[in-house]
Amino acid sequence: MPEQEGAGSSWWAWSGLPQLVAHQAAWWTCVLVMGWTGPLSMAAFVGLHLALVREEAAAELRLVVRSMVIGVVLDSLLAWWGAVSYEGGPLVGLSPLWLVAIWAGFGATLRHSQSLFVRSRWHAIATGAAGGPMAYLGGSKLGALSVHGTMGYVAVGALWLVAMLALEHSVRQVSGGSMTEADSSS
Repeated sequence: MPEQEGAGSSWWAWSGLPQLVAHQAAWWTCVLVMGWTGPLSMAAFVGLHLALVREEAAAELRLVVRSMVIGVVLDSLLAWWGAVSYEGGPLVGLSPLWLVAIWAGFGATLRHSQSLFVRSRWHAIATGAAGGPMAYLGGSKLGALSVHGTMGYVAVGALWLVAMLALEHSVRQVSGGSMTEADSSS
């Protein structure tokens, strides 16, 4: 779709609505289908993303890999602690592949359609502390995972807070520190 002139035109570029819609389609496929279909759809999304941001592909790939590693560690810890149990496989550590794929896709959106989540440290903290438990509550309602009690949600929130701070730092790092301290403190 060609970019439109005027206010809001950037929302029609790949980094805006098209990326958000493509990511959500792959995300829902991961959660609802699991197995190999979901991860393959997310791999297609990430591949398309990297092709469309060719000039920044190396930085974007670093974010995708960092997000996957953070996600595997986070979700494996939650499973190991007994805070969360997951449906589906195969497993990467103690995390199902479909969830690893979701983290990969999330990494591809962090400088684009979902940049709000890591715009500053405060955004990352709020996203982690509140958004993490809300995401896992949604996943439990869809039958993709089970969170075990209040302490399970506390563990999800605590680990997501740390994960989002790490991702916010990673975004600043791969962006050459372009987020200023003023941005980070707002």
